[in-house]
Amino acid sequence: MACEETPDDQIGEALLIGVIEDQVKSVNAAGDTSSLGIPKPKPLSHAQNQMLLNQLADTIRVIGDRLDMDTGFNDMIDGLGRVANKNSFWKLVEGVFSDGQINWGRIIVLFYSVGKLAAKMVLAHLPEVFSEILNLSLDYFRRTLLQWIRNMGGWINSISGVTRFSIEQFSASSFRRISPSAGQWVVFGAGVLLGGIIVWRLKRFT
Repeated sequence: MACEETPDDQIGEALLIGVIEDQVKSVNAAGDTSSLGIPKPKPLSHAQNQMLLNQLADTIRVIGDRLDMDTGFNDMIDGLGRVANKNSFWKLVEGVFSDGQINWGRIIVLFYSVGKLAAKMVLAHLPEVFSEILNLSLDYFRRTLLQWIRNMGGWINSISGVTRFSIEQFSASSFRRISPSAGQWVVFGAGVLLGGIIVWRLKRFT
């Protein structure tokens, strides 16, 4: 009997929405995001898909912790935050995919960066811009990234690509295009260990 196809659209939307919600909660003392109109992701029907989503969310947190220590990344987010309109999202996309190439690591960086940028709009009390960034990012995922993800075999095949991804290599070619004052770059060195944990846990459900 053939395995049911992983719902890559649901996983991607839930992952992106989760990142945005986490970042907004981190800057909102009350932790209440109900007034922002953040959509609720569709529930995943299989435990393995939920496990994959949870592990991808953990991966973003690990990469995000390293990005947060990077001067260039923070300068980039601060600069985009000052744009304070939907153009900030497109500038972010242009920077992340500056050479037109998509890979797993860049998708993860984009998701985390969107979350940080959205949180900036909440801090600036710009709910309309927040909504624009939220909707644009979901639309960009559906129209551009989802087909690439499916062509690569789905999110289940993202783990090896993410573990090989170097923030140092990416930063030098991308963050600097957005923020000329970029500082020292961070290497994502915990990927191999994290990827091994993810693969081991997923095998328990196969």
